Amino acid sequence: MMPANGMLYVPSDQCFCQPGAKLLGYAALKTAPEVALEEVADEKRLEKGPAYGKAFEPESPYFGNWPTFRHDPARSGTTTVGVAPNVSVAWKTELKGTLTAPVAWYKKVFVAKPDAHTVYALDRESGNVLWHFTAGGRIDSPPTIRDGMVLFGSADGRVYCLRASDGELVWRFLAAPTDRRIAYFDQVESVWPVHGSVLLDKGVAYFTAGRSTYLDGG
Repeated sequence: MMPANGMLYVPSDQCFCQPGAKLLGYAALKTAPEVALEEVADEKRLEKGPAYGKAFEPESPYFGNWPTFRHDPARSGTTTVGVAPNVSVAWKTELKGTLTAPVAWYKKVFVAKPDAHTVYALDRESGNVLWHFTAGGRIDSPPTIRDGMVLFGSADGRVYCLRASDGELVWRFLAAPTDRRIAYFDQVESVWPVHGSVLLDKGVAYFTAGRSTYLDGG
């Protein structure tokens, strides 16, 4: 540990006695400001995009939909759709890099590329990329699709809502207390990132912003 520049520089080590709580990697630490940062007022958290208030695709009755992480708000991971005994590869699309699990809604498949901050929409029949959208931080979980909208959280401390038909921004919401950034694994992101897939239940979106040493990725 080395004190300099008003901070403490802590190198990595080989100790693995507290893997659930240990701060990994090289760290530069300093005390918190004496005066707490003022939280953003609720009425200033919502930012409306070009597609706000516009028409959306009607909800599809297609029985093969898998619109969110593990299928539904209960995270059951099950579906009543049957699987043929003999299957083959219909298409393969190379997006490169690490990807989240995919979700499917009507004629589209959606997947996120975390380190590129990007959500992709693919054609379900051909695998062609229909559109992509880049957010302000990592997206570590698949989006949630409902009523023609695509919702997901990002490491910039915000929740995004896109129009499923073309990826146009409907709105984004600051879930973090305020817009404060840190460096984390070679990227700049919010002190309070939004981890995990947004949970939709009865028209209400649920999500959290923050960190925990007992969760993957903090």
